[in-house]
Amino acid sequence: MRAAVVVDGAVRTTTVPDPSPGPNEVVVHVSGAGINAADLLQRVGLYPAPTGAPADIPGMELAGVVDGVGSGVTEWALGDRVMAVVGGGAQAELAVVHASHVLAVPDGTDLVSAGGFPEAFSTAHDALVTQGRLASGDRVLVTGAAGGVGTAAVQVAHRLGGTVVACARDPRHHDALRALGADVTIVPDDVADAAPFDVVLELVGAQSLSAVQPH
Repeated sequence: MRAAVVVDGAVRTTTVPDPSPGPNEVVVHVSGAGINAADLLQRVGLYPAPTGAPADIPGMELAGVVDGVGSGVTEWALGDRVMAVVGGGAQAELAVVHASHVLAVPDGTDLVSAGGFPEAFSTAHDALVTQGRLASGDRVLVTGAAGGVGTAAVQVAHRLGGTVVACARDPRHHDALRALGADVTIVPDDVADAAPFDVVLELVGAQSLSAVQPH
């Protein structure tokens, strides 16, 4: 198969052996794969791949069609449209995924677009729901809302019934954030005036922490 391989700090397309599924794994023929910050760090040697993931093929999310099924896998079949978060190796024609990590791609969603969905939306859902315990009616602040996880968080919070305050320093992004479900759009200097908040998803870092301290 062809794959994007990291060689001496550069990414090159080359041919590598096809992967085979283990007992509880599937092989996905990849139609689309996202590019995340960890992939860029891996290219320059600052993000070692997790144990079991390809050491030199980046890519942490993908979508495509099931191309191979390991023994013991009963929930997925050849030809199923799927997506997943993986430890690495997504930026290749074929990728191995543990069957329990696979999600179905909804009808009407193209596979290329689905390839950029799992990582950002899993991160946003975990932060808002698992960690933040977001409930309908909560007032939610999302800083860095114009980024990948930020735009996902705006949509997740909106769909779960939150009142969404989206913070992006460039006002040119505000119309798009409102179209995704933000009820209020602000710049960082306005965070204190928009408080209080029940849940805060802070995606910027140290420079914005003083503005989102609980009162």
